[in-house]
Amino acid sequence: MAVQTLKVSIDPARCVGYGRCASVAPGVFMIDQDTNKAFFDEDEILDAKPRTIFDAARACPTQAITIEQFGRRVYPQILAPMASDIARQLAELEDETNGKD
Repeated sequence: MAVQTLKVSIDPARCVGYGRCASVAPGVFMIDQDTNKAFFDEDEILDAKPRTIFDAARACPTQAITIEQFGRRVYPQILAPMASDIARQLAELEDETNGKD
């Protein structure tokens, strides 16, 4: 599998800056000191082995890194909801319920 066929993206809303991707693939993935968000070097990612990219994505505890190939997401297959999103949705439901009484 050629890396050039992989499309890598990082969701800044999901990234919380743990830096595990940067630990697994230093030089490919890095943490921006100003935003505390992960980013990747375009040139380095083209030279990186697919396994390295997948290992870095798997290391991310928030699944902020997604990988697509030929227009189809290959990692992660199912994107788990973030705890903050669940808490917000529960609060909205609670507000709706309390407002209807």
